Amino acid sequence: MQIDQNVVQPTDSPLLSTSKRKPGYFRWSLAFLFFIIGLIAYMDRSNIAVVAEPMMKDLGMSKVQFGLLASLFSLGYAVSQIPGGILSERFGTRKIVTLALFFWSVFTMATAAVSSFFAMCIVRFLFGVGEGPLYPANAVFNTFWFQKHEKARAAGALLAGSYFGPVIAPAISVAIYQVLGWHGVFYVFGIIGIIIAGGWYLIGRDKPEQHPWVTEYERALIMGNRSVTDGEKKKAPWGRLLRNSQFWAVGLQYLAVAYMTSLFMTWLPTYLLEARHFSLQTMGFAASFPWLAICLVVLFGGGFSDALLRKGHSRMVARGIPAMAGLAIFIVTIYLASITTDPWLNVLWLSLALGSLGLPVVTSWAIAADKGGEFSGSVSGWMNTWGNVGAVFSPIICGWIAQNMGWDMALLSSIIPILIAIFLWFLIKPDDSLAEI
Repeated sequence: MQIDQNVVQPTDSPLLSTSKRKPGYFRWSLAFLFFIIGLIAYMDRSNIAVVAEPMMKDLGMSKVQFGLLASLFSLGYAVSQIPGGILSERFGTRKIVTLALFFWSVFTMATAAVSSFFAMCIVRFLFGVGEGPLYPANAVFNTFWFQKHEKARAAGALLAGSYFGPVIAPAISVAIYQVLGWHGVFYVFGIIGIIIAGGWYLIGRDKPEQHPWVTEYERALIMGNRSVTDGEKKKAPWGRLLRNSQFWAVGLQYLAVAYMTSLFMTWLPTYLLEARHFSLQTMGFAASFPWLAICLVVLFGGGFSDALLRKGHSRMVARGIPAMAGLAIFIVTIYLASITTDPWLNVLWLSLALGSLGLPVVTSWAIAADKGGEFSGSVSGWMNTWGNVGAVFSPIICGWIAQNMGWDMALLSSIIPILIAIFLWFLIKPDDSLAEI
């Protein structure tokens, strides 16, 4: 294997004794644990879409009201992004992820416990607040646990888990619903989340130098090649960041991307039932394909982006070009999905469309870590705040368009924000660091 000349080898590090040069991959075990956490997070978020019809019938909700529930989740999610990033930088990911997982799992169960629409609105908002810190906390975790050229793959672990959630959630949620009703879906997922929160607290640590299971070789490898040092903790320079156009471009492009992923999350099952006339059981199977596509693209797209970086390409080539290519593919395939009349061909185009968004998603989180450095929690929190501004409006706008203009127009209207996102990637300048401004 060819050794990257920019990577500090552990054998040359004074941190490592000659007798303990054992390779280690424990950091990837923790990345897999984040995959599981992301899996639960998105299953908790997406199961409401699977049981939308019986839930709306029981509570007497219209499509616009149901869309409001998704928007309130996204609003709560958005307002906790920046605080979640700041708290993760200050207190570490072990505590923040544990608290977030426990908090949102409680409100997952509370979704089944309330009976009025007003109470449901409050619950879904607080559920969003609970999930909000997860991604900024993961960005901080990746900054300390992974080397500079591993950022996209590390971010891809949580993202892939998140997008694998909706792959299996429809089938699992339908099975639970048939036995326990729609209320049982939320109780089961909430209990699982609380169990995993305990597991993360037992196994996770903020830094590799704090974990007894990390070999000295792996610890030296990470510490010699990560993008932060262990100096005094600094506060993010928010005044200078807010005056930087690149900082705004990072956030606004993610608004467009999250607008679309939220649209799929909220309305895909209902769309397949109403517009494509799938049965409930077949819908659960069909709805999994678009999410499987984005899961795979996130997994392999992150590795592809990091490989370009290791070969000496600029971050514009490694991050920006794949992101813009994915956005362009989305425009073509979502148009084809809207004009086809065959239900399963529609699922194919929808799968390619959502799958293509995996490229801008995974490169966006890598860029937040690249450009943020020691302030990656704040930068990623900012980015995901804007992403969830898009997610706030997406379910309502799509629900209104579908109800008044039809589902095809709801799909076609999504092309506009994606075109804007392509333009914004030219303003990001991936090779510049925000931490050094």
